[in-house]
Amino acid sequence: MRSRWNDLPLRLRLTMLYVGLLALILTALGSFLYFDTREFMISSTASRLQALASASISHLRLPRPFEPTQPITATTLIEPRPPLTATLTLEGPQFEFIARNLARDLTWQDHAAVVFDKDATKIANDGDLSTQSLVPAPDASTLRRALNGEQVSFLTTVSGQDILSVLVPIQFPRPESPILGVVQIATPLDVVDQVLQRQQLVIIVGILAALSLATLGGLWLTQTSLAPLQLMVDVCRRIAAGDLSQRVNLPHRRDETGQLASTFDEMVERLDDSFTTQRQFVADASHELRTPLTAISGSLEVLLLAPEGDPDTTRRVLHGMRREVQRLTRLVTDLLTLTRLDAQRKPNLQMVDLAVLGREVVETLRPLAKNRVVTIETEGNTKCRGDADQLKQVFYNLLGNAIQSTDADTGAIAVRIQGQENASRVCVAVADNGGGIPKAAQAHIFERFYRVDKARTRVSGGSGLGLAIVKAIVEGHGGTIEPVESEIGKGTTIRFKLGC
Repeated sequence: MRSRWNDLPLRLRLTMLYVGLLALILTALGSFLYFDTREFMISSTASRLQALASASISHLRLPRPFEPTQPITATTLIEPRPPLTATLTLEGPQFEFIARNLARDLTWQDHAAVVFDKDATKIANDGDLSTQSLVPAPDASTLRRALNGEQVSFLTTVSGQDILSVLVPIQFPRPESPILGVVQIATPLDVVDQVLQRQQLVIIVGILAALSLATLGGLWLTQTSLAPLQLMVDVCRRIAAGDLSQRVNLPHRRDETGQLASTFDEMVERLDDSFTTQRQFVADASHELRTPLTAISGSLEVLLLAPEGDPDTTRRVLHGMRREVQRLTRLVTDLLTLTRLDAQRKPNLQMVDLAVLGREVVETLRPLAKNRVVTIETEGNTKCRGDADQLKQVFYNLLGNAIQSTDADTGAIAVRIQGQENASRVCVAVADNGGGIPKAAQAHIFERFYRVDKARTRVSGGSGLGLAIVKAIVEGHGGTIEPVESEIGKGTTIRFKLGC
């Protein structure tokens, strides 16, 4: 069952859940309205019967005084009867006379009444057998409650017909007078049942109409809301087939679906860029690796073809092969470094002093600088959290590029390390007076295998990965690379900032 439910389309499942929940709510509301109306109408009818019985009791009249043994005649009935203005004790024929009059007064059309004395004995009704069937006999406990002064109502079913009965104590001439008996007035609930049946029909038709409209509206709403998801499914299938140019593209949607589509497009964009970069990287790496391998292969062929006993040729070829192997080693090392950085492994963070690291690298590279002037300046707090080995690599790459781009005799390189912004950041700048970088190339120098002067860097053994490694390390430490400042013939300045 669960599997079948999960196999249904999401649009249909949402509509079914929505309509089912609405059906439960409407059914509960309709049932409440039906039973509340029924209770109200029955209560109103009972109150009307009680008021009718109480009014009839309050208007009771006695015949003029007669002896207990005096028979009740027509003359007795037409003679004036004094009002009940005093506490009286009525027994026997007198109470029976009043009971018959009360039962007759309360019996007409669809109303019928009977009277019980204080001993719970039925002593009077209207005498019409057709109406007596409307008055069901109350049980002893109900009748006893009425004889104790409580107005009681109850429902019974007689021959498939609902009958409402009300028991009202007979007390006169005042409400606090002794209880002489109980009058039961009953009426069928035909009118109430007709009203309730009509209301029931209206509720059922209303619920069905509401559910029909809700079903149509729910299908339309889910179709509209889930259309972007279906579009995403189609786009995913095309992407899985290899077309990474596909996008969902829902700029007009600002809801959760639109946000999902936007995030999905951003993810695909990054994947596309990543695959493009990867393909370019593989192509560039293959090209870079092929160059030294070709040189080594050519050198080996020269050795094989060279006459035996020619030490000069052998030495010259071996030196060339050594240079190519060293270049190949540096290239592979740089590739491995980038691979580790791309894996986003967390650097070994500890408190390091960039000024100390910078001085160590400067002193190490002084032999390579030859006659170039290399200076280092520090200001403020130059300590930050970072990986000492990786940050040294940054200094090595920046200073190595500066050395290669400046003249051996007139070159000048300045390293400035400065604490900034309440010691929250450290700014490092490496400036040189080399030939500079063309504006068109400045935005690309941190790309992998990018060379401003391809011929010169190949001769010097550069792989085109040094600045790409610098960028990866700085960004891996949460830092930023500032835009390059460079002018042709005046030199270049590269800055980066790290958080403390």
